[in-house]
Amino acid sequence: MLKYLTVGAVAGVLLLGSFQAAFATNIADLVIEINTKDDDKDKGEPINFQILKDDKIVVYDSGWHFGNWVLKENSYQHLRAPWAGRKIIVPITTDDCSKLKLRVEKMGDNSWKAAFQVRGNERQLTLLSETPTVLFGKGHPIVPEKPLDGRKDAKVTHWDGGTVHIFQFNCLPGDNK
Repeated sequence: MLKYLTVGAVAGVLLLGSFQAAFATNIADLVIEINTKDDDKDKGEPINFQILKDDKIVVYDSGWHFGNWVLKENSYQHLRAPWAGRKIIVPITTDDCSKLKLRVEKMGDNSWKAAFQVRGNERQLTLLSETPTVLFGKGHPIVPEKPLDGRKDAKVTHWDGGTVHIFQFNCLPGDNK
């Protein structure tokens, strides 16, 4: 009898894994939203956005953007993927969410405060809720910080490197149906 229960339990776990994979949603496009806070981003200091999987696989790389733009205080901008020849390099699904990070790097040492959000599939999925406001400026080694409260009280894990900030995706379950 124990043998049949064990076989049944193993089969149940395998089937559950198959059902979870069946409910995973492919992420076909991304929108990275930028909310400039309290300060302008200076002209001549471009920004690069990368989505990383497992800390080493580059899923998306925007290249350097907004270099000739001043992003005004309390302004909103966004960057789409695929866009301008930049596409999602490695296919991802909502099941990959816990393995994904947004890496944002700004050239130059001038300070700039901003918050970010990442959405997918025509903004139907919230992959990274709005982050707390972070400060870009003089670079230093990347230091991990405790999860901070983001929008909707969602915790956002953040690594601060001065000119580089990294955010763990948190895929809000209520938004990702």
